[in-house]
Amino acid sequence: MKYFKLKKYLPRSFFGRTLLIIILPIIVLEAIVGFAFIQRYFEQVTTQLAKSTVLQMNYVLDRYENTNNDAKEFFLKEMEKKFDIKLTIVPEKSNIDFFQKHPYDFSGITLIKILKNDVPSIEHIDLKSNGVVTIFTSLPNKSYFKFEIERERFTASNPHQLLVLMVLLTIILGFLLLMVLRNQIKPIKTLASVAEAFGKGQSVSYKPTGSIEIRKAGSAFLEMRKRLERQIEQRTQMLSGVSHDLRTPLTRLKLALALKEDDIETKEMLKDIQVMQNILDEFLEFSKNQKTEKVKEISLIDLYEFLKNNNKNLKETLIWQLSSKNHERKVHLRPNNLLRALSNLIENAVFYGSQIKISVIEKKTRLLIHIEDDGPGIPPEKVKDAVKPFVRLDNSRNLNKPHGVGLGLSIASDLIKIHGGNLNLKKSQDLGGLKASLTLPL
Repeated sequence: MKYFKLKKYLPRSFFGRTLLIIILPIIVLEAIVGFAFIQRYFEQVTTQLAKSTVLQMNYVLDRYENTNNDAKEFFLKEMEKKFDIKLTIVPEKSNIDFFQKHPYDFSGITLIKILKNDVPSIEHIDLKSNGVVTIFTSLPNKSYFKFEIERERFTASNPHQLLVLMVLLTIILGFLLLMVLRNQIKPIKTLASVAEAFGKGQSVSYKPTGSIEIRKAGSAFLEMRKRLERQIEQRTQMLSGVSHDLRTPLTRLKLALALKEDDIETKEMLKDIQVMQNILDEFLEFSKNQKTEKVKEISLIDLYEFLKNNNKNLKETLIWQLSSKNHERKVHLRPNNLLRALSNLIENAVFYGSQIKISVIEKKTRLLIHIEDDGPGIPPEKVKDAVKPFVRLDNSRNLNKPHGVGLGLSIASDLIKIHGGNLNLKKSQDLGGLKASLTLPL
């Protein structure tokens, strides 16, 4: 059994939900008050108008019974002109049901009640006629006096004015609330955009504004941003300094070994030095400030060819696919940073797989780049650890270069986050190995 889910029909934004929370109670309250007021208003007006008509009816009935038979027809015509009521004598009652009215005719209830109480001779009331109230009263000679009165005489004039006033009041209140909410939510949206930009590696100038709570949140964000920038700078300086300092003794060792005899021991030592050199290169790459590259506008087809040309020498078994309805659609990114991230992922795929598939897929608001291989993959429980710096998956698949320090995926993940995207690792359904999916906003 499917249950009705109200949540999916509600606004998702804070602005929309706040507006709904405020406007909905106002509308409900106005509807309840308006209904009660209108009902009471109609009841009072109908009572007053009905009382006046009842006096006219009783006057006609009393005078009619006391009028000579020869003058009764003339009397009826005079009363019709005087009270604007159509009067007819019928020999027998109409076969219409007693006291007919529409189910939604609230004023009709009051009208019937007053007519029955104040005119005892009434036997039938019809409120269903088109704009006419038909009333039958009994006469002593078993005939019936038929009154046909316009319904307007029992109804308040211009009842829609109150409804129009309520609608206008709701619109005015809604407009005022809209303006107030926009001013209150604007600082929140500004803070969100600044935080999003910082996540993409951009430091946008920001001054906290708005209410006290929002200003506190903004100030806390600025302090957090300063601390993070300071930590990133310290990390960069430390890694860069250590890497440069270690390069000099490594170069000396290389030169010293080069002067020695070319024996097995010397070759093994040179291999170890090369491994250490590769580790230092990873440290330097990890410590680079990736924010310095400017954002460029590039079409999807140019991006596709750029990535393909810069990775064509890795392996001949690479399969490239481009899925896009508009190849000329522009994207904003840092090409070299994106290339560095993709190169790390492709090199890992090439090292562990014999077949590699790279797909570039365009969606409405995002760009997907999938890198798949037929290698051993990564266990699901270790996917989160794979993108952490200095983490090596020794028991399954090491996604870094041989003898690396666990920075390949971390570097790729950081470079993708600078673009406002994310990296997702899972099993490839087509090739059976690892599937690295890059999601970039368009």
